[in-house]
Amino acid sequence: MVREEGASNERQLNPFIDIWLRTRETVRFVIEQKSLRFIILLIALTGFASGLTGMMNERSADMAPWAVILQALVAGPLGSAFGYFLGAAILVFVGRLFKGTATYQEMFKALVTAQIPQIWLLPLLVIWVLASPETFLAERMDVAGSPIAIVMSIIMAVVSVWTFIIVCKAVGEAHRVSSWKGFFIVVVPAIAIIIVVLIIAFVVLVAFFR
Repeated sequence: MVREEGASNERQLNPFIDIWLRTRETVRFVIEQKSLRFIILLIALTGFASGLTGMMNERSADMAPWAVILQALVAGPLGSAFGYFLGAAILVFVGRLFKGTATYQEMFKALVTAQIPQIWLLPLLVIWVLASPETFLAERMDVAGSPIAIVMSIIMAVVSVWTFIIVCKAVGEAHRVSSWKGFFIVVVPAIAIIIVVLIIAFVVLVAFFR
């Protein structure tokens, strides 16, 4: 009877909603129950949102809003897919240092699922680029006083912070370790990359000014 009730609750999970507060349950549900088709859908949607965010700069100012949307729709998912493929491999490797057990496929699904909050930004981003392209396609400091830019910046900052928390929980769930270990699994490679970049920059500067 308990098993049937648990199964019923699991079937009622909606990844697009439950990822916010029932992160670990949702990630496990997607890992075990969702097909590749669902993951591809998530990559397309999260990549679209990521692509639009990447267009928020003055270099895109000469483009028409519809062209911005089209480019983000095509290039965004491709870039995100590459990031997920590479990120999953790194997180599986680092996770082993924390006694994690996730397979590459499990981590890939978890990583993609953790980005679902970005999908909620899509309608707002599309409306923004269509309604006010002059503030969307501009350097952030140049439109710092714009009401729409202020509101959207706050919303995007909140979603980004919460997405990071979700990523840490998702990585922990995929590896079947605590969320705190998930946090360190995410942070360690990021710190390593920063250190490598700083070392390279230092070497280049020393060579340049020698």
